[in-house]
Amino acid sequence: MKRTLLIIFSVLLTIVVALIVACNILVIRVSKDNCYDDIDAIPHKTYGLLLGTGRSAAPSPYYDARLQAAIELFRTGKIDSVIVSGENLYDDYYEVDSMVVALENAGVPIRMVDPYGTDTYASLRRIGVFEGYITSMTIISQRFHNQRAIFYGALLYDETPIAYDAQDTDIWYWNIWRFVRESLARTKAVLILPFITK
Repeated sequence: MKRTLLIIFSVLLTIVVALIVACNILVIRVSKDNCYDDIDAIPHKTYGLLLGTGRSAAPSPYYDARLQAAIELFRTGKIDSVIVSGENLYDDYYEVDSMVVALENAGVPIRMVDPYGTDTYASLRRIGVFEGYITSMTIISQRFHNQRAIFYGALLYDETPIAYDAQDTDIWYWNIWRFVRESLARTKAVLILPFITK
């Protein structure tokens, strides 16, 4: 009996791992050639979509890098203004407000603020209701996040968006957490495919 249960568990575990790996590969392939880390190579777009990240008692290690990436894009003439999208629904958790202040202090024009971007899918889905944004927009986040955002964009819109990669963190425990979380998030992104409508 124990041997049978062990075999069943091993088979199920193998299937789950294979599914996660396959979903991650699919997200990476769809986003291939749409992520830029060279400021000179990325084409000009009207808007930069800055995706929010944690900023309550202290910012996440991704926070400053995303802001700097948005500022760099504007100052080099690669975008004209920024759309800030993130979660800003609770008194002790605010992604959008502090980003808006930082961008304004840096002289970056803000085209729109969306405080209801509760996750990556919501940010991409909501921004799509504004005609013309997707076709002239650069997503701004770290590469691992950009790949999933581009995947959503490819599913939601006729034109696949591009993204600019902010600097990643070298904090080892954040990288472990990111790997686990992002692997599952990409799997979720693929599994909701049947439920996505343009």
